[in-house]
Amino acid sequence: MQITIKVPDKKADSFLDVLRHISYVKIKPSVVPRTQPSASDEEDHCQSAEEFYEGLKEAVDELNEILAGRKQGRPVEELLAELRCSD
Repeated sequence: MQITIKVPDKKADSFLDVLRHISYVKIKPSVVPRTQPSASDEEDHCQSAEEFYEGLKEAVDELNEILAGRKQGRPVEELLAELRCSD
């Protein structure tokens, strides 16, 4: 299956780092060139890195609970709707 996900430029690097650590996800470079991040994007990224990794840890823990059958997942449509609203 192929899925296209739009992510704000200032969050794209972090999102791609997460995806690169999932063995079954293959990333194909986009034909649309990315712009260079501005200095404010860099500051935002650095200031929220701890929060990002805490959220990532929680997400991995939740995924492990789902895979172990101790928790039920949710439809991907809900996840995508949540990502669209988080800009």
